[in-house]
Amino acid sequence: MSDSTGQTQAATPIDLVALAAGRMIGRYEVVSVLGQGGFGITYRARDGQLGREVAIKEYLPLALAVRQDGTTVLPRSTTAAQDFAWGRDRFVAEGRTLASLQNAPGIVRVFDFLEANGTAYIVMQLIQGETLESRLKQGTLPPAAIDRILWPLLDGLEQVHGAGFLHRDIKPANILLDAAGHPTLIDFGASRAAMAGRSTALTAVFTPGYAAAEQMTSAKQGPWTDIYSLSATLYHAITGRAPPSAFDRMLDDAYEPLGKVGLTGFGRGLLAGLDAGLAVRASDRPQNIAGWRPILGQVAAPDAAVTAVMASSPPMAQPAVASSPAVASPPAAAPAPSKKRGIGLWLGGAVAAVLLLAGGYYALVGDKRAPQTAAQDTLLAAEAQRLKDQEELARLRADEARRKAEAEMAEKKRLEDETAEKKRQEDEARQKAEADATAQRQAEEAAKKLAEAGEAGLRLSMLDRQHVQVALTALGFSPNNTNGTFGNRTREMIASWQKSRNEPATGYLTGAQNQALLRDASPAVARFDEERKLEEARKKAEEDKATAEAAARTPAPAAAPAPPPLAPPPAAPNVAAAVPRSGPDGLWTGTYHCSPSRAGGGEFSARFHITLSGDTGTWVRPGSEGGTMVGNQSISIRITGAHVVVSRVYTPGNRVGVFQTATMAGRFEGNSITGSGPEHNSGGRTCDISLSRAQ
Repeated sequence: MSDSTGQTQAATPIDLVALAAGRMIGRYEVVSVLGQGGFGITYRARDGQLGREVAIKEYLPLALAVRQDGTTVLPRSTTAAQDFAWGRDRFVAEGRTLASLQNAPGIVRVFDFLEANGTAYIVMQLIQGETLESRLKQGTLPPAAIDRILWPLLDGLEQVHGAGFLHRDIKPANILLDAAGHPTLIDFGASRAAMAGRSTALTAVFTPGYAAAEQMTSAKQGPWTDIYSLSATLYHAITGRAPPSAFDRMLDDAYEPLGKVGLTGFGRGLLAGLDAGLAVRASDRPQNIAGWRPILGQVAAPDAAVTAVMASSPPMAQPAVASSPAVASPPAAAPAPSKKRGIGLWLGGAVAAVLLLAGGYYALVGDKRAPQTAAQDTLLAAEAQRLKDQEELARLRADEARRKAEAEMAEKKRLEDETAEKKRQEDEARQKAEADATAQRQAEEAAKKLAEAGEAGLRLSMLDRQHVQVALTALGFSPNNTNGTFGNRTREMIASWQKSRNEPATGYLTGAQNQALLRDASPAVARFDEERKLEEARKKAEEDKATAEAAARTPAPAAAPAPPPLAPPPAAPNVAAAVPRSGPDGLWTGTYHCSPSRAGGGEFSARFHITLSGDTGTWVRPGSEGGTMVGNQSISIRITGAHVVVSRVYTPGNRVGVFQTATMAGRFEGNSITGSGPEHNSGGRTCDISLSRAQ
């Protein structure tokens, strides 16, 4: 095979039927498509073991099979499966036969054949060069170039025929020429021809102008069939055009013999041999390469008698004449005409010859009755033969028209089916992609809204948000600041952290996620709090120092006269031990209890300890006490003045991303936090909270 795009047929555009570059066929990696047609595809590939480039021919009759999932080849239907399998066996047999002809001159070498992806492949030599078809576009070939092509192909075809094999599709497009003009015959059509003869879904394998007449009918084919095609190919190379179609020649032979063209430089035996190889009737051609080679190799053209014997069918028997005197017999065979005019004209010539003979005999013997009767009998026989030939031509013409119409209808239906199937698949794929994208977008939007509402229920303080940013930075998801503001960068980092935990990447934190984030980065959060306290202490010290310095620079006011002593006030009761601390920061302990919900939710009760810092704090407890709801509970407290907001987040069954937030109001007074009343967003629960300062 060749690495040019014309190594088989003219390269067709690559579509979804061909294997994509990079796909493996056994140990061979597909590089590109070299050519493709209705019977199969030829790839340029690389042998991974031997490190060389090869050509791989894939069995893929599009009328019988389709490719699925980009690799596997399957029959189009159950009815086509049997023909597909039968053709694949013929294809493999072709590969075995060609592999046995490793040393045949001018024949493409076969390295391997294998079955994979539901079909079969033949691995061949990748040949550098161009096709004879491409070369002939530059002009005709000189005698030396014809000799370089003819004789190696004769030797190679003789071995192919000796193996019981035919090429069946010799033409300029299937002959590759290297830089020195040496030929290689490629793209054997034997298995295709066998398939065409078996399945009506495939058209016959032949190229008009290069195909013998028997390839258009059910007549037997043999080495003489390839001889016709090779002769037509070399006729094209010498004259610059293909000979007339064999079918047209059966009706009206307009073939111009090479021996009459007046070509210079070419051996007369070569031209006569090509003319003999182009005989319309198979029986008039050389029957094998061994019988053809001596004619081609003659220095001078064969004499007329030899040509006449090869170019004509056996002579018709002479009519018997009784009781007649001896006369000189006519020649057994006349020289062959330089140009055939079809079966009818040949018979007309035979009839005319017989009539002339009969007339001469009549003049010699003077017997009018006997020659007249013989001529009449001959004329009747010739007329009967003429009618029979007309019927045969009409049948051939009808068969050709029917075959052509069936092929066109089959091809049209195949293209329509492929177009409809491709459109259906594209529509389904587009609709599914659109539906999937819409569903995913809606799900993401719903999850994001739910997550946003859940985070809002946590009522994170500025310090809580700073803790989140510090934790994200410590875990490798830096939001680039710790200012407590959740901008786009912080939301992106929260989503990235959620994704790393295989949780929905909403960019908003649940109560459980907030606690997990702080727990995973607790050292960094503790260090941040310590640094913040140190910074606050430093600032306070600086403020105190500045105040003291300012006081020292201000002169003390003059001492006023001491007032007269006053009577001591009455003694106040000693209540110093009962004075509450001014702020809520510190450790608190107590209980939180809620009644059952209207939706059937169970009673909830928890005893817990919570540390408040910066007027806020959160307590998280995995599990639940006996008789309470199943799942994690977290309770957050935020104090503003005397007003207390209690937020309870419930995660049913520890399911990630599923939570419920309920709130209620309370009051802060000195050493106690209390509250009683409805808990909002919890299905009608009534809750009580009672906490006391532990230190």
